[in-house]
Amino acid sequence: MDVPMMYYVGCGANWLFFILSLGAYFYIGRKTGKKLAFLPIFAAGWVFSAISYLLLIGGASAAEWYITVLRVITYVLFLSTLLTLTVELSRPKT
Repeated sequence: MDVPMMYYVGCGANWLFFILSLGAYFYIGRKTGKKLAFLPIFAAGWVFSAISYLLLIGGASAAEWYITVLRVITYVLFLSTLLTLTVELSRPKT
């Protein structure tokens, strides 16, 4: 089985962004005391994307229905991250 290198790079980058997102959530929470809701959603999006890459590396076809479902969940989570961040930034500062 010949797995494209892109799958390995994508999987590694997704896990890296997941770790960075969670790290940022806990770092910002510790420094400022604020719990930013968009960072765990963002991290969850990276996890679903990484799982789809793991399945592709494992030999699943990119056309399988569950790969499509995982990718759609990823995009929905990224969209909800943007919407949550927009709401967070548009709140008046008190």
